[in-house]
Amino acid sequence: MLQTTRLYLRNLCSADVDILFDYRNDIRCNLYQRYEDTSRAYLQKFVHDYSNSTFLSKEEEQHYAIVCNADCSVVGDLSLFFSENDNCFTIGITIAPLLQKQGYAYELLHEVIAQIQQQYPSVDIVALIEKENMQSISLFKKLGFIEECYAESIQSYVFTIFGKED
Repeated sequence: MLQTTRLYLRNLCSADVDILFDYRNDIRCNLYQRYEDTSRAYLQKFVHDYSNSTFLSKEEEQHYAIVCNADCSVVGDLSLFFSENDNCFTIGITIAPLLQKQGYAYELLHEVIAQIQQQYPSVDIVALIEKENMQSISLFKKLGFIEECYAESIQSYVFTIFGKED
């Protein structure tokens, strides 16, 4: 699917529920997230519903586990949302709080962006970031995203890497 020096993506599986539950219920992690529900029951259904996603298939919604190559531990999860109308992928990432600030998000997103651009050069890549989330703002700027605007309706900054015009 996708592999970097230290990480790889894989489909979600039932064994991921506990780690998702742990970090999605950690105040440091969900401070800037807008999870619908963080209960075990919801996460079991979530994992079941997205366990067969096909990476960059233009499915409307995809979710993957981010796994450490060294010990196969889950370090976070990646979300991709494709909009045919807007011709864009919206990208989201969560790294477990104890594993943040180790460059995992940058390493993985750098490769995800490269693969999207290679496979779909005309597609825009979008990130929605809350205004207080300075770490994510800095990360996405470092990745080459441009701040388009602050969208009051969703209370988020819209950052974009524009696709190449046909």
